[in-house]
Amino acid sequence: MLAASRATGFIAQGIVSAWLAISIAFGWTQHAAAAEPVRHYDIRESSLSAALIQFSRQSNTPIVFSDRLTGHLSAPTLVGELTRDDALDRLLAESELNWELIDERIVAIYSSDCPQERCEGTTPAAVALPIYEPGMEQTYVYGSRLTGSRIRRDPNRFSAPVEVYARSDIERSGAQTLGELLRFVPAVIGNSTSTAISNGGDGTATVTLRGLPASNTLILINGRRIANDGLAGESVDLNSISPAAVERVEILKDGASAIYGSDAIAGVVNIIMKRDFHGFLAETYVGESSRGDLTTTTQTLQYGNSFRDGGVFISATHYEQEPLFSRDRSVSASADTRRLGGTDLRSSATPDARVVLPDGRALIADGNGYRPAGSEDLFNYQAFTSAVVPLRRSSVYASLTRDLSEQVTTLLEATYLQTSARATLAPTPIFTGFEQMPLSVAADNIYNDFDQEITDVRRRLVEFPGRMQQNESRVARLSAIVEGLYADWHWDIGVNWSRSEATETVTNLVDADRLRRALGPASGCRGAEVDGCVPVDLMGPVGSITDEQVDYLRLDGRTRGDTTLSSAALNLSNALLNLPAGRGDLALGVEFRHESTSKLPDERLASIGTIGATNFQPTRGDRKILELYGESRIPLWSNASGGRNLQLEAALRHSAYSDFGSSTNPKIGLKLQLGPSLTLRGGYAMGFRAPSLNELYEGNSEQQAFIADPCTIAANVGQLPGCTQLADASRNQFLTVKGGNPDLNPETSTSVSGGAIWTPVVLPGLRVSLDFFEIRQEDVVSSSAQTLVDRNAATGAFGEQVNRDARGNLTRVTARNINFGKRRVRGADLSLAYYFPDQPWGQVSVTGTGAWIHEYLSQPGDGGPDVDLAGTFVDEASEGLGGIPEWKGQLGLRWKRERWLASYDIHHVSALDETVPRTTETREIDSWTVHDMQVSYVFDVLSGLRLTLGVDNLFDQAAPLAASAFNDNIDARTHELKGRFWYTRISQRF
Repeated sequence: MLAASRATGFIAQGIVSAWLAISIAFGWTQHAAAAEPVRHYDIRESSLSAALIQFSRQSNTPIVFSDRLTGHLSAPTLVGELTRDDALDRLLAESELNWELIDERIVAIYSSDCPQERCEGTTPAAVALPIYEPGMEQTYVYGSRLTGSRIRRDPNRFSAPVEVYARSDIERSGAQTLGELLRFVPAVIGNSTSTAISNGGDGTATVTLRGLPASNTLILINGRRIANDGLAGESVDLNSISPAAVERVEILKDGASAIYGSDAIAGVVNIIMKRDFHGFLAETYVGESSRGDLTTTTQTLQYGNSFRDGGVFISATHYEQEPLFSRDRSVSASADTRRLGGTDLRSSATPDARVVLPDGRALIADGNGYRPAGSEDLFNYQAFTSAVVPLRRSSVYASLTRDLSEQVTTLLEATYLQTSARATLAPTPIFTGFEQMPLSVAADNIYNDFDQEITDVRRRLVEFPGRMQQNESRVARLSAIVEGLYADWHWDIGVNWSRSEATETVTNLVDADRLRRALGPASGCRGAEVDGCVPVDLMGPVGSITDEQVDYLRLDGRTRGDTTLSSAALNLSNALLNLPAGRGDLALGVEFRHESTSKLPDERLASIGTIGATNFQPTRGDRKILELYGESRIPLWSNASGGRNLQLEAALRHSAYSDFGSSTNPKIGLKLQLGPSLTLRGGYAMGFRAPSLNELYEGNSEQQAFIADPCTIAANVGQLPGCTQLADASRNQFLTVKGGNPDLNPETSTSVSGGAIWTPVVLPGLRVSLDFFEIRQEDVVSSSAQTLVDRNAATGAFGEQVNRDARGNLTRVTARNINFGKRRVRGADLSLAYYFPDQPWGQVSVTGTGAWIHEYLSQPGDGGPDVDLAGTFVDEASEGLGGIPEWKGQLGLRWKRERWLASYDIHHVSALDETVPRTTETREIDSWTVHDMQVSYVFDVLSGLRLTLGVDNLFDQAAPLAASAFNDNIDARTHELKGRFWYTRISQRF
């Protein structure tokens, strides 16, 4: 990195003077030296390179230096009211480097220890300063590339809001996964997944900005795309990235298709990996809930070093998280939450068989025959399930930088990671009348006591061993980048390859074909020794299914998949130096990608031959993409001093896909600087999301989905056109068939944003920003069975997709992917930071961020009414968008004194409204506020031994009840079940 990254290579000391002469010739504004003003500085970067960039930004002073000089050096913390000279002297005090002011304007960092080959034949004055080549000024004066732009700039000088979580923020959070870190980000709401989603999850973690699906948020590593989750995933698995190797996370909360192409409708999460690390680090982390479960450990080893022509960094991490079971928390112990003000969602598939006779009577088997089924004859499946999935992750990340010449450098990166997650599910349920291929108990079956065919038997197979879901993944990534300077142009060529492989194994399922034969006529199933068939007593009480019958029916289902992404890109950038209002910038580029995915079930899953898992047909697809882009920053107006100015930012990207066509998306932004205290900014962008390979080519699948059937509510019968009979209210899972659609169109969007940044001169250290946003999205890709059922009930439409039996009960819903619906999201983001003046007792700062959702309108594509989801919760298991709180925020207090560091954070989520299942009533999910605290101390052992103690959810605030939630009676994507959680971390530097 060069002053923020190794963007232009390790430039030799001898080329600075030439650059300075050319930069001056092109019109740098000159200021006569006067009494040097005192400024407030807050520089807390660990590396000298990053600290010098912060100095440049905070002093508004251009600075040039070579990372060859600074890349291996650390910097002291610098906070307080200082002159420019004093600030520089303190930063360089232990570096053996010097500085000089050129033309009263530009600071040059140099070493007086000049290499022999550079000093021969020159005068002392000529060698006293480093020399830089023309074209390098943008790297050093304007900082590094920031998420949302291909142009290097200061993040405070950008027309779109970007939130940055630095390494120090990651450490203070105590998070051991990126999903855990991003959970409390105010802009992250809705259906983001994590290991806290057991039933319905797969051990992966995703992020959902603005409550839009995860496929609408683009995930990058070092500004470049990577492969999605291996099981035909719609987004990148955040669990495939180790936080220990992450330098910072940048979140662009604005549409960015003009910069990055598809998927960036809600925004971009760019994960910047470590490079400038020096020395050796050994670190261990141990955490556990106050109830003695969810034990979590992480071991990390890291090594980094810089040499004359480059540097190397290696990070190896092993992470383990033990499970938390639903039965171990009061809110999640039972699916019957009436005692907590909820409802009863226990299952009608019970260990004692539930038999519905042809005349409609429901009976329960017991040891003495059968008795009428009562309202309490239901099964609490949450007594068996895991709430937080146990996870194992081992990862290695390595980067190597090396100069090929004084103007060309290379960067090589490699990652390999393995994860394993194991979810515990409830025993398999059987609903004979509602499977993909309906089952029935023949009248002459030896276990049929009614002498008539029985088509509706419901049984929970507790005689089987525990049903488990094992997910394993392997991720590999390689990246090679060459970058440098040519004729004032900064250029880079990058080649990237990433592949994610995954397997999912669900154990102790039921062989549907064998069960069908075992329940059929007695003549077709006479015993294992006679015809290989074992009759099964499905209609008996618990224990009636023998070990022999279990062995005959039991099987495992296995799925394997992979996703691969290969890309090559060329990027060019240059300064526009001769514009009337000052300097501008231009960036151009071309990118080629090849994407492929496959998801292959075993033979039994593919033939719809199992009960207890999702049966589906294979998914295969691939495509090629070619994209061209251009971006520019143009100063439109500036006063004489440059303190007041107006800048235009514009970008355009054309994307050509081999499978659906092309899309062209512009973006325009304005930034108005009204002096040192106030900046106004705004933008407009068009965006798109190409249908994923899974959405296009997914094989047909069938599962028992959770659907709220409006026809189970008596008040709707005869009132809604689609509800002619009262359906069975004891069922909440229904057979649903889904599949891909190769004729899908891309989703399209428009985004508008506007806001202000306030940094009052009278109160140094304070920064406040407020940004409003609106996202409009059309042609939303949907396969929502719930929407089809609701629209069928309300209007009678979709009769071919929504099937009911003679009693009015749902038997099957077919919901393949279609472009169906619109969305409009409006709201605002607020952030503040205040760094108090230094005191003898330490340095104190307060930071906070918040998000407000004014409205979240969702409209079905058939012209149905808009539904405002702001402030509501509809579970993902019911094909909703999760919790969309109107308010979500976090506030942090930091204190530092010498070797001590402490933090206190408050996270808040506002209340949500939900519809109580099987009713038309609504109830409020309580607001939720948790407090986290951390303190650390550095002992003078070797290069520093840091001991950190922390507690999450200090006051053990329980997650609020969500009566309509499928997983553990809470909104597990918004709230946490774990309760108070203690942890310690020990880090030793060598």
